[in-house]
Amino acid sequence: MTKKRILMVALDFPPCKSAGVQRTLKFAEYLKDFGWEPIILTVNEGAHNTVDHSQTISPEIKHVFRSFAFNASRDFSIKGKYLSIMKVPDRWWTWKFTAVPLGKKIIQELQPDVIWSTYPVSTTHNIAYKLSKWSGLPWIADYRDPLQSRYDKNAKNYDFVAHRIERKTLLNADKVVFTTKRASTLYQSLYPDVKLSNFHVIENGYDEGNFASLTQKQNETEGFFSLLHSGAVYESGRDPQAIFSAISILKRKGKISKSNFELVFRGLSSAGPYESVLSSLDITDLVAFKPSITYKDSLEEMMQASALLIIQGPLFNNQIPGKLFEYIRTNKPILALTPNNGATGLLLKEVEMSSMGIHSIDLEKALIELMSLKINGREGIEKYSRYEKTKQLANILNSMER
Repeated sequence: MTKKRILMVALDFPPCKSAGVQRTLKFAEYLKDFGWEPIILTVNEGAHNTVDHSQTISPEIKHVFRSFAFNASRDFSIKGKYLSIMKVPDRWWTWKFTAVPLGKKIIQELQPDVIWSTYPVSTTHNIAYKLSKWSGLPWIADYRDPLQSRYDKNAKNYDFVAHRIERKTLLNADKVVFTTKRASTLYQSLYPDVKLSNFHVIENGYDEGNFASLTQKQNETEGFFSLLHSGAVYESGRDPQAIFSAISILKRKGKISKSNFELVFRGLSSAGPYESVLSSLDITDLVAFKPSITYKDSLEEMMQASALLIIQGPLFNNQIPGKLFEYIRTNKPILALTPNNGATGLLLKEVEMSSMGIHSIDLEKALIELMSLKINGREGIEKYSRYEKTKQLANILNSMER
């Protein structure tokens, strides 16, 4: 049977070091099982600030095309400084000047049946819009996150450009896919004239293949509890201070100490702005900050931790961090600093061995519960796998006609 072809426009693709890589990579890898052959249109390696060569592309993904793009915040800066307008609508806006001509050539030679593009890089949707208009091919626009200004009032610099691309996308794409129901509902309210049948939800997920060579290990020190946060934290939206306060309370009560507890933040080389907070709470000895590691090593570290911490403040109520699905797959307890009515909280209500809270007193109780929890594993997690998510995408693709 001849496979249909899908042209996938994505900036985040190996060797890019980004959490967003996995969504495109695994869709591309598994679509072949559902009768679709992927064609990748992405950027040259030099466009990325950081790369991770531990993530490999399956040899079965035969068509990967890369075109040149400047990284404006790096390439257009003078002594590390640049004008904000130089990264409007994003740092890779120059990519469209090479990607559109290359995309037209790909369409002429390989004749894909549909175009797919993924945000949060607005330029990606802009490229797909131009290619769809030129070719007449149907287009699926994938939103891994809503446009930042849709949930962050502080994100307004030159936002009219991103809004213009968003509007073109919602009004012209044949299908629009979001990673949470809350995000889809948000955009349905923003664009009430778009048919409801155009809106779809495909969550992120974990990939079983990435875990195949990993083993779940108990901490080598008997009675020692290691809590791991993998990824960035910052004041707006992912502020860890409530968990710091909870740990401080437990230390004062004698429940934890340096001999039996450690909170590790992987992806931060130093305490930075939190140093004074940790000192004032007298928990400097309980919190460690460690630099970024490869994607594969980060999964290995998750498997070795006693429990995993996710921080998703009210600012991100419409979103679920992609790494949460990897947390679920590890079969380790999960502690979430998040509202119980946000997208992340609603998901975790359905996940065994999970506790959440937004205030220190709730997190204190939740952490005590997790520290004494007997790990039995989780049932039915296959529904969160990337393979199952690809099946959902294939169903959408099969419903579309050229």
